[in-house]
Amino acid sequence: MDLAILTDKRLFGVVAAQFGHGAGAPEVIEVWLRLEAVVIGIGVASDWSFQIEPGEPGQSYVMEEWGSRVDVVSAPDSVPFVRHIGERLVRVVERFGGGVDGTELMGAEFVFESGSVAADSWGGDLRLAG
Repeated sequence: MDLAILTDKRLFGVVAAQFGHGAGAPEVIEVWLRLEAVVIGIGVASDWSFQIEPGEPGQSYVMEEWGSRVDVVSAPDSVPFVRHIGERLVRVVERFGGGVDGTELMGAEFVFESGSVAADSWGGDLRLAG
């Protein structure tokens, strides 16, 4: 995906997929940014590679045999993208370095008007900081 199309787009909302198991606290496993004219998903693929792709959030679902669930909801305040709702995305800086030849996308920094959010794949989990 050409991330240049995201430049100068206002962030209108953030949706999160949260994995829950038993009574434990849910873990954010994917987020979607609702920007002007485009929605992008940010997550980690089954091969642990970091992904940024256009697309709408899926539906919540239950994995009864495992006692787990994935809830697709408005992102909680703990998701760092939420504090940038209403701001323009200034740029996205991709970070490469994984894979055999170092060209695998490992993460990205999303720079907004008032600060940035770093997102990456860490041991197969989505890690967000900002």
